[in-house]
Amino acid sequence: MSKFLSTFQCLECVGCRAQFDTQTPYLLCPKCDGLLDPQYDLTRMKAAAGRIRRRRTHDLWKWREFLPITGDRHLVTLGEGGTPLLAVPRLATYCGVRQLWVKNDAVNPTGSLKDRSVPIAVTKACEFGYTAVSADSTGNKAASVAAYAARAGLRSIVFCNTSTPKEKILQALAYGAKVIRVEGDYTAVNAFYKALLKSPELHWYDCGTSNPYRYEGKKTYAYEIAEALDWQPPDRVVHPANGGMSLAKTYKGFCELRALGLIDRVPHMTVVQAEGYDPIVQAARRNTEMVPTAGGPTLAGALAGRDPGDLGLLALRAVRDSAGTGMTVDDQEIAAAVEQLGRNGLFIEPSGAVAIAGLRKLVQQSVIDPEEKVVCVLTGSGFKDMQFFGRVELANPIKPDVDQALASLREL
Repeated sequence: MSKFLSTFQCLECVGCRAQFDTQTPYLLCPKCDGLLDPQYDLTRMKAAAGRIRRRRTHDLWKWREFLPITGDRHLVTLGEGGTPLLAVPRLATYCGVRQLWVKNDAVNPTGSLKDRSVPIAVTKACEFGYTAVSADSTGNKAASVAAYAARAGLRSIVFCNTSTPKEKILQALAYGAKVIRVEGDYTAVNAFYKALLKSPELHWYDCGTSNPYRYEGKKTYAYEIAEALDWQPPDRVVHPANGGMSLAKTYKGFCELRALGLIDRVPHMTVVQAEGYDPIVQAARRNTEMVPTAGGPTLAGALAGRDPGDLGLLALRAVRDSAGTGMTVDDQEIAAAVEQLGRNGLFIEPSGAVAIAGLRKLVQQSVIDPEEKVVCVLTGSGFKDMQFFGRVELANPIKPDVDQALASLREL
């Protein structure tokens, strides 16, 4: 690593606007219990920008000066970030837009977008001297926290709801995590987890929904997309959402690039949620306050949060401030998107495919101009949810007979 110059200035409450130092392991605002948002010295960011752009590396930590760390001695990495931005012309035709790229975070070390944020939280745990980390999760975060804790030599304890796909549970166990399954949906697990962490007996560093550092890793979506497109941002970025912080932080990243003079505009931020779990979309489309939704069965289990709370409010603000929009998709539309992605060589879990389903629907409803240049974020590997793909029936085997094989092939 080259000499490090931190630009991280303070934590600021998004509610009361109180500011706090960078040395204390705050999670929520100690004054009003609001979310904390890292702030940076813009002058120092401008000074670091040239050095960052000259780096030949393309991982998450290429952008380390723009992230909320105070040094690079404790960096925890498995080679995350720098994921492909792929032009997908046939998917563009399917969705009805002129130009489409997909940002494929399924190729991250543990197979999901969580590897773009969890390394920041685990690095902060090391900075603050913790020996154990924890998180609540629908599965992908649990696997990621377990992997990066193992990489750092820390213990990990993760909490998942009972509908979490077995593959994600097994992945976390493989990394040595203590996995605790909790009855109820993710909203219930989140409430239980937050209550549990109030116990003074538990000396864990929370890498879950309240951590103000973890989400900053999602800013690197903006950095990588802009760099890959030669600093000409797309017209629109489409994100799947549960809590919505990926979208909110991607928007923050684009705003930072604009403030640094590296881009001249910010894309329209567009949120896609699963049917029954779409409070951000409903508020965005109806221009109303955000209220919890009813829930219900969904293929997109990683997005099954009925009430994103303050996280969702930040996402909603990003959608509105960027003149974006939102769309709800049902299981049939999600399954069709998964199939189309597969036919383009991309093996994506249902929760990770909803951006494609949402984009197509928005174009069909004339909400999005077909002439727009669009980036859709794909958030998780198909290996994360083999139960969905396990519904496919395998063909009966044939005997190793050439004539029989040719007869079968003629029927294709």
